[in-house]
Amino acid sequence: MFSTDNPAEYLERAGMHEQLAAATDDLPARRMHLAMAAEYRRKAAEIGAIQIVRPSSGRDATLKLHVAAQ
Repeated sequence: MFSTDNPAEYLERAGMHEQLAAATDDLPARRMHLAMAAEYRRKAAEIGAIQIVRPSSGRDATLKLHVAAQ
């Protein structure tokens, strides 16, 4: 798997895998591409490109993302 300290590169690869998933009719390939995209987004989050904030109350749930721009 690809490895870097640049979160933008992980997000770029995640986007590429999402595009590949959308472009294929092969279900196993689509699942693999979506799994790869999720993993790259997880790695970007790990190094601080994306921050997931869990709400303190269950009624007013908000997801906040901080994304590195290319």
